[in-house]
Amino acid sequence: MAIVKSLPATKTLSNQLKYLQKEGKTLENLKEGINCDIENVEREFNTIKLLHGKTEGKQYYHFTQAFSPEDNITPEKANELGREWIQNNIKDHQVYIVTHIDKNHIHNHFVINSVNMENGKKLQISPKKLFEMKNDSNRICEREGFIKIDVNKKADIKKTMAELGMEQRGITTWKDELRQCIDFARERSKNLEELKENLKNNFQITTRETKNSISFKHPEQNKSVRGKKLGNKYTKEEIDNEFIRQDTEIRGERANKAQGDNSRGTGPAVNQTTRAEHEGENGVRKHTSKRELGDIEATIRGIEQGVKENPKRKTRRDNEKLRPNPKTSPGVENKQRDVEPGNRSTTKRIKSKVRKNIEEIER
Repeated sequence: MAIVKSLPATKTLSNQLKYLQKEGKTLENLKEGINCDIENVEREFNTIKLLHGKTEGKQYYHFTQAFSPEDNITPEKANELGREWIQNNIKDHQVYIVTHIDKNHIHNHFVINSVNMENGKKLQISPKKLFEMKNDSNRICEREGFIKIDVNKKADIKKTMAELGMEQRGITTWKDELRQCIDFARERSKNLEELKENLKNNFQITTRETKNSISFKHPEQNKSVRGKKLGNKYTKEEIDNEFIRQDTEIRGERANKAQGDNSRGTGPAVNQTTRAEHEGENGVRKHTSKRELGDIEATIRGIEQGVKENPKRKTRRDNEKLRPNPKTSPGVENKQRDVEPGNRSTTKRIKSKVRKNIEEIER
C-alpha cells in the first residue's frame, strides 16, 4: 500500500532541498535525479526557468509516496517503484527523488520543477490528474503484491467534542446541517459549479472556492467553515474526485450498454430510470435541531417532488390565474356590475342563478 499526497510548496526550493537531504533521513544511494544532477538540483531547476523566462509564480511541486510497514518493502525497492511511478505520470520535467527511512514507514519525496524542459510551459496538476496518479501508484502496488488502497472509499466525517456533546443531547449542530445539505445537493449535481448553485438556490448556503480549498457558509452563521473541518469527504479534492468517479462510471456504463446493444442488435428501447430511483434513499438523516435551516426536510421533499416553492404561498401570477375571465365565466358580468361592497344578498342571488344554469346544462 502506498499513500500519495500533494504537499504545499511553501518553502523556498533551497530550504526544501536542505530538509530532504538532512542527515539521518536518507542515504546517498536513495537520492536520484531525473533530467538533473542531484548535486546541482537548485541551479539546474533555475536554469530551465531562466531559459524559458518563467521565474515567477509556482517554483516546484512536492509529492510524497508512503508505503505501509506491512508491505515489508526495502528502501531500495521503494526508490525504484517511486522512479517508475513519477516517470509514468510526469514527462519532460526535472525531478529530484529522495527516499526517507527515518520513520517506521518508508516514503519517497518528489520535487518537480514547475517548468517543462521542452516547451517551457508550467506544469498543471488538476484534481483529475492527481486522481489518475494515485490510481497508477495503486496499480504498481497491486502488481508487487502490496496491500491495495480503495481510492473510491469516502473519508470519515470529522466532529469536534462540542458537536458530539450536542448530538448526545438530541440536537443537530449547524455543521451537521451543512453536511446533510451538501450530501443532498451533491447527489443532484454533475460538477462543482452545479453543487454550489444547488446549495445557494435550495438552502441559501454560500460557498467560497480557492485553488486548493472550499468553504461553506451556513445562513445563520457569521463565518464560513472549510470543508476539511467538516471532514475529508467535504474537501475540494474529495468532492472533485467524486465527480470524476461519477463521470467515469457513467461513461463506462454507456460503453457497456452500447457494446451490449451491438451484440444483441437493435431491440426495444430500454426504460431509463432517474438517478434518485437508481440509488434509492438519499441518506439524509432525521433533522432534530430546534433551529431549522429553512426547514431542511420540507425543502428536500419539495425538491424531490419537483416543487421549488411552498405550495401554500400564492404568487401574484398565481392569483391572476385564479381570477375568473369575464368573457368565459357565466354570471361574472352581472356579479361585477350588480354587486356593491357589502351587498351579500345580491351576491347570493347571482350564485344561485349560476348554479341553476349549471344544473340545466348538466341535464
